[in-house]
Amino acid sequence: MVGGVSNKRRNEAVEEDVLRLRDWLDKQPHLPHDVEHEILLAFVIGTKSLEIAKRKLDAYFSNRNRSAKLYDEISRDVNAQFRERSKATNQFFLTNPTPEGYRVYFITLNDCFNKAFDHPHDGTRMLMMMELMMKKWPENNGIYLVIDCAGVPSSLITMFSPTTLAAILNCFQEGYPMKKRGNISFNAPPFVELVVNTLFKPVMKAKMYERVKVVSEGASFLKQFMPLEMLPSNYGGNDKSVAELNEEWLNMLEENREWFLRSTRQASDEEKRPPDSQNTYGMAGTFRKLAVD
Repeated sequence: MVGGVSNKRRNEAVEEDVLRLRDWLDKQPHLPHDVEHEILLAFVIGTKSLEIAKRKLDAYFSNRNRSAKLYDEISRDVNAQFRERSKATNQFFLTNPTPEGYRVYFITLNDCFNKAFDHPHDGTRMLMMMELMMKKWPENNGIYLVIDCAGVPSSLITMFSPTTLAAILNCFQEGYPMKKRGNISFNAPPFVELVVNTLFKPVMKAKMYERVKVVSEGASFLKQFMPLEMLPSNYGGNDKSVAELNEEWLNMLEENREWFLRSTRQASDEEKRPPDSQNTYGMAGTFRKLAVD
């Protein structure tokens, strides 16, 4: 009974903070106001304080201008062309979370990766997947990014656009609220670590980079972070196959096509941004530390 009361109080505190965040948002002339409850809830739960939630929410909408190529309607329109450009990789969330409540974002490479990989598209797709995760599971406790590097070509370093990579990581680190529990690449040839150190490390926050693991071991390495039975059936787990999960998430993206097109237009209007020399966005003294882990 005590636990039930505690959970009730926690839920009430979270909902109160969502209302506070919406009240702040409604007072910002440069930001969109028609934001779903689930998205605001994800920002509240995924950050340590309302001040951080506010800052990330501002960046979430501002990045639609700063990284326009990742957010334009053509790139985010889930149609036949979108599916065709998605053939290089399989991207999906595992059906079940870890025992700690963390979601696992899984990526594998297809045989056509060398010819079909489209870095800007895959970056846009990844950001869309993160947004759909917030909408579907706003109360998640964090995520693991897991990549099976089997089949990765030695020309990988030439397949990335440094400017696109920097934009993707900036959006992910600054504008998305989910806690990053780890970035794990397994079945990785030795040159993958060189690619990570050369391209990723310079644009990653130190805390995030410390959680990057690049190993030559197979999927058994993941048992340090999650039960192996939650993996796809291709890896001996109890989840659906990689192909099934990839198709399932592509279908979910398509089912939310109109939502993505509408949310793409939810960008900040920088001409209406008020002066904010103290970085308080007009809300000094109203933020409090969240009593949420």
